[in-house]
Amino acid sequence: MNTILQVTWIVIETIALSVFSPFFWVVIILVIMQYRNKVAIEREIMGIEQEPIKELVLDSVFYGVIAATIGSLIMVFLGITIENIGLQYVWPLAILLMFISPRYICFSYSGGIVSLVSLIFGTPKISVPALMAIVGILHLMESLLIYIDGWRIPTPIFIKLKDGRIAGGFTMQKFWPIPFAALTVVSAANISGELIHMPEWWPVLRPEGIDPSTAVFLIIPAVAALGYGDLALTRLPEEKTRLSSKRLFFFSGMLILFSVIGIYERIFQYVAAIFAPVAHEFLIIIGQREEKDKPPIFVAPDRGLMVLTTAKDSPARRMGIKPGDVILTVNGVYVNEPDDIIRVLEERPKILWITVKDMEGNYTNYEYRDEEGVYSLGILVVPKTVGIVYDINEDGIILRKLKTFFKNIFKKGE
Repeated sequence: MNTILQVTWIVIETIALSVFSPFFWVVIILVIMQYRNKVAIEREIMGIEQEPIKELVLDSVFYGVIAATIGSLIMVFLGITIENIGLQYVWPLAILLMFISPRYICFSYSGGIVSLVSLIFGTPKISVPALMAIVGILHLMESLLIYIDGWRIPTPIFIKLKDGRIAGGFTMQKFWPIPFAALTVVSAANISGELIHMPEWWPVLRPEGIDPSTAVFLIIPAVAALGYGDLALTRLPEEKTRLSSKRLFFFSGMLILFSVIGIYERIFQYVAAIFAPVAHEFLIIIGQREEKDKPPIFVAPDRGLMVLTTAKDSPARRMGIKPGDVILTVNGVYVNEPDDIIRVLEERPKILWITVKDMEGNYTNYEYRDEEGVYSLGILVVPKTVGIVYDINEDGIILRKLKTFFKNIFKKGE
């Protein structure tokens, strides 16, 4: 028990040291860039962001550190070292892929590509099982992050259906910096200070070509990034993210398994390198296809106004009005257009009576009091027609520019 506590404390200290790594601040800058896009969409649709960028980034760091601590303990427990795993190649490639599509910042893609190049061409010389195992553990962290944080503060959007109707939905865009503790093997001659003697069964995954009985393992700081992008049209954001996290958990378990077997059977190194990007992309495609095949939840009703979201600290949220609720009357006045609510609130009523029908068909009467008068409910409703429609396009900067370039060429040729 004393050994476990000592190792846990060293892991926590090492994660704290990761904050001083330049890579950590590179990740923070990337996170800020992505959240600026999220905030821009919210300002365009809602007129105001749901949370300032500062709060979004701080939340991401908080949850990222929690996941990193859990993942680091798993890596140390298994004894996975970062000897020759090629992070110096994976990182630049991940950043480049991010400009093609934001979701490609994920190490499944860059790690899988680097591993395949190494296996086929023999360069760069890296430990493919170790790299793929770490990618699997990172996705294990991601599945946890999606489960506890992926559904929080989704961005409301409107899309145009094939039949011309407008549907509301949510896009979930999350990015987490992951300052984790990693194992490396060093020469005993370079180590000073007290050593922690590990049990005989450790490490579970014995590094290739290293005798654990004489090797000295050092815990060092490292930095990674995780991103999550998804669309919720046929499910509520929380339900959608919980399903996605369970699938990703299974994916990460399989990737770790292939990586471990790859230590003993080389063919499974190829399996892990191909499985990582292909299976990850498959999960995303399955999720997108499910959204297309099922009818959306948030479609404007014939009578009343359907709420897509409520603003933070707004009267509607304080009353308990939820996404999917249909507002039927406000102070006894039937409402079918947003202007109907505006006319009721022009008189700055001090008391509001609102009747809504929820998604299960139940009717509820809400009451709200404000001695200074109510001038806004703080709701975003699903309109019957809308000028701002979200383009479901995850293309990044480079891909968008290439499409524009070739489009212009074809126009000139006509």
